[in-house]
Amino acid sequence: MDNVFHPLSRQSQPSDSEAGVSLPNVDTSSSQLRPTTVSGSASQSSTSHQHNYATPGHSDEEFNVGSVKTIRMIGLTVGDVSVVGESSQACTAVSTPVAKALYPLPEKRQRPIVRKLRHTYLAVYQRLFSVVTILNAIAFVSIFTTADTGKPRLLSSLATAAATNILVAIMMRQEYVINLIFKTCWMIPHSAPLRFRRMLAKVYEFGGIHSGAAFCSTAWFIAYSAILTKDMVNGTMRFPAMLAVAWVLVFLLVLIIATAMPMFRMAHHNSFEVIHRLVGWTALAFFWAELFLYAIAVQRVYTSDPPIYGLILIREPAFWLLAVTTAMVIWPWLFLHKLAIKPEKFSNRAIRLHFTGYKVPSFCGIRLSRSPLLEWHAFACIAHDDGGSVLVSSGGDWTRDCIANPRPYYYVKGIPVTGVLNMAQAFRLSVIVTTGSGIGPCLSYLAGIGKQGTCRMIWSAPNPWANYGKDICDAVTKVDPNAMVLDTESSGRQDLAALAYQMYVDSGAEAIFVISNPRVTKQIVYAMESRGVPAFGPIWDS
Repeated sequence: MDNVFHPLSRQSQPSDSEAGVSLPNVDTSSSQLRPTTVSGSASQSSTSHQHNYATPGHSDEEFNVGSVKTIRMIGLTVGDVSVVGESSQACTAVSTPVAKALYPLPEKRQRPIVRKLRHTYLAVYQRLFSVVTILNAIAFVSIFTTADTGKPRLLSSLATAAATNILVAIMMRQEYVINLIFKTCWMIPHSAPLRFRRMLAKVYEFGGIHSGAAFCSTAWFIAYSAILTKDMVNGTMRFPAMLAVAWVLVFLLVLIIATAMPMFRMAHHNSFEVIHRLVGWTALAFFWAELFLYAIAVQRVYTSDPPIYGLILIREPAFWLLAVTTAMVIWPWLFLHKLAIKPEKFSNRAIRLHFTGYKVPSFCGIRLSRSPLLEWHAFACIAHDDGGSVLVSSGGDWTRDCIANPRPYYYVKGIPVTGVLNMAQAFRLSVIVTTGSGIGPCLSYLAGIGKQGTCRMIWSAPNPWANYGKDICDAVTKVDPNAMVLDTESSGRQDLAALAYQMYVDSGAEAIFVISNPRVTKQIVYAMESRGVPAFGPIWDS
């Protein structure tokens, strides 16, 4: 694991476009890098301090992040930059202590191919997927080298292996299991080595276990169906119904996996969700049918006793594994109910949905739906004494309709679930970078910690005061009085990677958390991790 930071020599390095996205352009002449009002220091006067900015030249220190060129700021600044223009309902362009120098991003570590493998193709998600696959490969070799291919025990072993993987895949999406995993990891004391806490903070990539187990269950069923086909051809077990159900089940599992691939999932999210849910239920039903047909086949082919199908079933490990899996699938739906909503519309871009009578623990989120069988949308919850609220920003058809035509109620199911940002509790001090409605999950976290000195904030959004309201802005400055709030309408988009790094160094933070859209999150996390800075943010499967 990389150290948090140490000085590095400057050398030619590829740009951050290695992360798969380009960074937004930064306006180096923007007022966002110049304080308008200075206050909060005994040495300050009513007039602004003058600052010098280097202009491009041979002697200037400048650094590049993808397509971004940020000029290093020289000279000294003192004090805090106050909130600018609150009376005109424009949230501060920059509200933060301005550093004495804009720290340039250090050069990336390691060779390009190593960085690409470590932080992209072999990230924690992919490593977990690989571990699950390797363990299953070992089990596969063990079964086929020890089992008698002419006996039903081989089919039983294959069915058990498939059922085990399906159970693991479902467990990794069960709210109780997710909450337990997160709580176990964030309970690690701050006295633990930073390297160990950095490793645990990547727990949100546990989806690699889910996808690995789902992939392997399909492979086991393909092997099961192939052996069954061989037995049919050899005349060992002639039971066409059993063979037909097995291959239909294989088809359903392959369909689920194919539509869960990132490219399809991102382009057709609603279709992915419907297929994952409804086809998944259908596959579970076919697995039950296959088990019953297996019991009938064993009774007919290998015994001459009176029918004892139930006894054959309960002796099969797959039966009990499938029973637990089915219970886990059904359990959240037992809590399906309508949740009354009181909307608070900020603008055409954002709305806050308030609710009471539904207790949500700190650091958790809920899923809302208008059509429970079709689609669900996850939102971080800002918890209150007898309820809470969620912040919804325009980002798709569902959210735009929610803002334009808020319903008096939405459906919820299961229990509130823990999110990525909560792992910030594993660090003494974290820098949180967010854009737009990403402030919602951040407010959920800020409301949970409820005290200063545990995080620093950078929030970039178009006219935050007008679009999100005074209460939201106040909630940010309550926990971080010197939060940096960037108004992109007045000054354009800034280089968030450079700003995050400067705040990380200035504050002595232990980690950076990014809550934004997938492109920006991936961009900043890669920019930091490739330089040895601990950085975390939701991935495509979070």
